[in-house]
Amino acid sequence: MERHVCDLATEQVANGHQVHVLCYHGSPGIPRTRESDNGIEITRLHVRAKISFAPLAPGFARELHLLCQEFHPHVIHVHLPNPAVLFTMFFPANIPLVVHWHADVGGNGSTNRFVRMAYPAYALFERAMLRRANAIIATSLPYLEYSPHLRNFRDKCTVIPLGIRPKNYSYQAGIDVPQTSGSPSSMVFSLGRFTFYKGFEYLVRAAQQLPQTNFVIAGEGETLPAIRKLVHELGLEHQVLLPGAISHDHMVRLMNDCTLFCLSSIDRGEAFGIVLLEAMLFGKPLISTDIPGSGTGWVNQHEQTGLVVPPMDAPALAKAIQRILKNPELATQYGQAAKRRFDTTFDLSVTMNAVYSVYEQAMGISQKS
Repeated sequence: MERHVCDLATEQVANGHQVHVLCYHGSPGIPRTRESDNGIEITRLHVRAKISFAPLAPGFARELHLLCQEFHPHVIHVHLPNPAVLFTMFFPANIPLVVHWHADVGGNGSTNRFVRMAYPAYALFERAMLRRANAIIATSLPYLEYSPHLRNFRDKCTVIPLGIRPKNYSYQAGIDVPQTSGSPSSMVFSLGRFTFYKGFEYLVRAAQQLPQTNFVIAGEGETLPAIRKLVHELGLEHQVLLPGAISHDHMVRLMNDCTLFCLSSIDRGEAFGIVLLEAMLFGKPLISTDIPGSGTGWVNQHEQTGLVVPPMDAPALAKAIQRILKNPELATQYGQAAKRRFDTTFDLSVTMNAVYSVYEQAMGISQKS
C-alpha cells in the first residue's frame, strides 16, 4: 500500500497536481516531521506505539485539521486498512472523501490473535468511514464481489486496478547479485514479505521436486526463520537462495534475469499481488494460485499470461514450473502476453485516468449534497 501511495503521488505531481501525503513514521517515538520530496509534500506523524502492524498516532485529527486549513484540498484520498478510520468524525464534511480499499482485515485466515479480537471494534469505525465516503475504489472485481465489508456499499464502488510506474524499474547494469549454483536461465524468482499467507513453504517443497532448477525467494518477515530451517532440513541450500531483504536495484536485476516469477500465496491476505505487475513489466511468465476472492487470479490470467494452480499444492506448483521451463516458446508467449496486459491495464499512467474520474465523481456528489 505504501509503495502504491508513493507512485500515485509521484504520478499526480508529474501531471501538475499539488499533493500532500499524511502518513506515519515507521518506528514509534520519532517526532512529527514535514518535508518535500520530488514535489510531494509529506507530513509524518509521531507514532506513540504499534499494536500488531497498526501505528497509533493520536495527533492525526489535529494534523488533518491543520492541513485542510493550510492546503485546501479538493479531495481527500484515504487508503485502507488504516488506523485513520478512528478519526472519521474529524474529516471535514465539505471536502470529498475517496476511500481506496486495498484489503479486508480481521478475516479468519489471520494468524494474529489481536487482530481477530480487535477487529469488531475497528469495524465500527471502518463502516463509519465507508458511509462517509463519496466514492470507494476497489482494486479488482473478484475482491469487490467477495468482500463482506463492501457488500452494503457496492453503489459507491469503482474497480480500478493498482498500477506501477515503468520508469521506476530501469535496468541497472553491474548490480552485484548472489548467484545460485546453476544457470540464470533456469531461475525461478519469488518476492514478498515472509508471512503466513505467502505460502513459501510450498514453493520450497516444489523446488525439492525440481533438482535442476534454481530458486531465489527474497524478502524478510516473521516466517523467514522457519523457511530457512525447512530449506536446511530438505538439503536445498545450494538450490534455494534466501537473500532476505534486497534493494530495489537488486530486485530489478533479479526480475530481469529470472525465467519466470512465482507467487505461491495461500490466502486472500494476498489481495492483489502488485509484485505480479513488476514481473509483467519485465515480460516474465507468471505462476500464481487460485485464491477465492483474491485479485491475483485476475491479474495473472490462466493460459494467457501464465499458469494458475491450486493453493497449498507443491506438486501443482512444481508441475507448472516444469511445464514453462521445458517449453521456451510457451514461456515467451506467456511473457509477451504479460507485457501487453501490463501496458494496457497496469501502467499507472493508464489507471490514473480512472482515478481522476472517481475524484470528479466524488466532487460532484459532494457539491450536490
